[in-house]
Amino acid sequence: MSAPPTVGFVGLGNLGLAMATRLVHRGFAVVATDLSAHRSRRITEEGGTAASVADVLACETVCVATPDDRAVLAMLDDGTLGPGAGVRRLLLHSTVLPTAARALADRLTPLGISLLEVPVSGGPSAAHAGELALFLGGEDDHLDAASEVLDALGSRQFRLGPIGAGSAVKLVNQLTMLAAVDALHEGLALTRIFEVPANAALEALAAATGDTWVGRNWGFFDAIVADYDESGTAEDERPWRKDLTEFMDASRAVSLPSPLAEHLRGSVGARIEEDARANRKGHAA
Repeated sequence: MSAPPTVGFVGLGNLGLAMATRLVHRGFAVVATDLSAHRSRRITEEGGTAASVADVLACETVCVATPDDRAVLAMLDDGTLGPGAGVRRLLLHSTVLPTAARALADRLTPLGISLLEVPVSGGPSAAHAGELALFLGGEDDHLDAASEVLDALGSRQFRLGPIGAGSAVKLVNQLTMLAAVDALHEGLALTRIFEVPANAALEALAAATGDTWVGRNWGFFDAIVADYDESGTAEDERPWRKDLTEFMDASRAVSLPSPLAEHLRGSVGARIEEDARANRKGHAA
C-alpha cells in the first residue's frame, strides 16, 4: 500500500484549519504550522501533524492560508524559503494584491518554486465539504501538477489566466459580496420599521430579483466574527476591511477609481460585527 501524499500547510486560521482538515480527511498526510498552539493542537486532533516551518517547507507541495503575503515574504527574506527547501509548488490561498502575487512569483521562480494563485471563497463549511470556489491563476502545467490537492479543496475551479488573475477576481468577489451585505443591512432596517420579520423579507427576496448568496446565507459571518474576537484579530486585518483596502490599492495602482469600495470600507465592517455580537448576546440570553 503506497504512502499517502504529503502536503505542507502554513496558517491554521478560521479557513485554513478547515482546509487542512479537509485534506487530512481526503487521505493526505498534512504537515502544518501555525503561530497558535491551540490551532496546532486542533490539526493533530484531526489526524494531521503539527511541525516546524522547516518541516512544512520540506514538502513538495505547500499551501499557504495566512491573511496576506507577509508570512511568505518573511520566509523568503530570512532564507527559510530558499534553494534548500524541498517545496516545488506553493499554493497561495491568501487574498493579496495582484501585483503582490506577481512579485512573489518573480522571487520564487529562480528558486525552482512555482507559485499558484488559489484564493478561495465559500467559508469554513464549504472548506470542510470540499466545495470551495477556487480562483486560479498561473500556468496550466503548474495547476495540473497540483490537481490532486485542488480537487480535494474545491468542486468549483476557475482557471482565470496568469498570476495576478486569481487575486483580481477574488478581490472583485469580495467587493460584490460585501456590497450585498451592506445593502441588506440597510434594507432590513427599513423592513423592520414596517414589522416584517427578517426571515420573511429574506425569503421573499430569494424568490425575486433581489436574490443574493448573502441573503440566502444570512448570519454567515456570525461565527467568523466570534472566531476573530476570540483570537484577538485586529479590526483592519478582518476581510471586510482588509480586502476592501486591497481592492482600493489594486485599483489605485492602475489608475481606476473605487468609490464603492471606499464607501463600504467605512460602513460594512461595523455592521457585520455589531450584528454578529448582538446575535451572540441574544442567543446567550
